Amino acid sequence: MRRLAASILALAMLVVGAVPAFGAVDQDKLKEIKALHQQMYTIKAQIIDKEVEAGILDQTKAEKIKNAMQERQQRIEQDMDKGEFRGFGHKKGCGHKPSKDSTSAPKTE
Repeated sequence: MRRLAASILALAMLVVGAVPAFGAVDQDKLKEIKALHQQMYTIKAQIIDKEVEAGILDQTKAEKIKNAMQERQQRIEQDMDKGEFRGFGHKKGCGHKPSKDSTSAPKTE
């Protein structure tokens, strides 16, 4: 009986000790991810500027879009600093089924 209890205790300690090792974030990779997010923001802002030049967007709408992008970029960086990683957000429209308590009815065709 003591052997079983000791084995279970050793296994529990091993699992508890291994969790932080698996959950640790590689800081170099995190810096790379931040840099990529910054590049993505810069490129998207350049695209919006080109759309304004081409007459696709007006300046006021472009500024609204760029302000929203900047706020999102700041939130992403703040979340990463806190250790929260949200990825690309909710996957609406990407083939995910709505939850059972969803208010929208599925389309039937």
